[in-house]
Amino acid sequence: METMKKEKYGAIDIVKFLFAILIVCAHYISEYADGRINKFIEYASSLYIIVVPFFFVCSGFLLFTKVLSKPSEYEAGKNLIKNYIKRIFFMYIGWSCIYVSFKIVAWVKFGCSIEEILQYIIKAILYSTYATIWFLPALCIGILITWFFVRRKWLTGLIITANIAYLIGAMGVSYSFLVENSVFAPVLETYNYFFGSTRNGFFNGFPFVALGAYIAYYNIHKTSDHTLIKHFIFSCVFSIAFVIEACILKFGFNTVNANTLIMLVPFTYYFFSYLIDIPIKSNKCFKWMRKMSTTIFLCQRIFLTAIPSVSPKGITLSVLNGNPYVGLIFLLFMVLITAEVIIAIGRKNNVVAKLC
Repeated sequence: METMKKEKYGAIDIVKFLFAILIVCAHYISEYADGRINKFIEYASSLYIIVVPFFFVCSGFLLFTKVLSKPSEYEAGKNLIKNYIKRIFFMYIGWSCIYVSFKIVAWVKFGCSIEEILQYIIKAILYSTYATIWFLPALCIGILITWFFVRRKWLTGLIITANIAYLIGAMGVSYSFLVENSVFAPVLETYNYFFGSTRNGFFNGFPFVALGAYIAYYNIHKTSDHTLIKHFIFSCVFSIAFVIEACILKFGFNTVNANTLIMLVPFTYYFFSYLIDIPIKSNKCFKWMRKMSTTIFLCQRIFLTAIPSVSPKGITLSVLNGNPYVGLIFLLFMVLITAEVIIAIGRKNNVVAKLC
């Protein structure tokens, strides 16, 4: 039974790898090719909003599948959580060192104000040291809060709290127009000044990690195997629903960041549940995809913003700002090569291994 479950998870690795590619494409298009690329490709890339929730759910599901498989062994679960948090923490420190070094070079080369440095330090402490890698501290926070409920077997409390947290987070991003010109507007403005966004560990990471734990619990206790079609149908229904929701927010309320959609939650639940029901035989390439997807996700900013920030007239920026199709291919090539090199070096070097 355990072997069969592991075989099924190959679909998760495949989709996670493809999603990592998708988010690189989406970041490039929004930051370098907005309005300069085929509209169909541009709109298709906007589906990247499903990627980060999927990554959170994936981490929560795989971790808490191990924890919940032996609910009576508290110490075993505690050690699994502890070791996982430690691994993510060192991964975050490693990538922070890489990206902060670029930041320091840019400050030295082009100058900066004391206020700019102080704002960066506050954001680094309360949110993230760099764009995109905010996912790592958010993941740690999400896991710790979820574990708080799981260890006490408060599954209902976990889901209620996670949903409330997500709704509050949504009102800070996609539904921020609901609090504009209200008594809560100054509160949100002050919160964003210090914490950057409600799209963080508590309001975004925790709800989706909790969803992953919830899926893990019911996957372990599942009594029927006739769920594949049901999950597929509902994932299709809610995919249409979140696209409609995004369009209403964008064109009806001029929402800029439609990242925290309400319908994204049920879509992610059914889509992920569908993937773990797909029987795929175990293959060595799945482990490679798993490592590549994480490393691609974390190293993309080297070429998107880090190198361009210290060499504004360099080759990298020129290519990215040139023909959008050439720029996109160049970026994907560089990110994929870099990710593969990091993984290859990591096989022989324990320090580099912590990055992936």
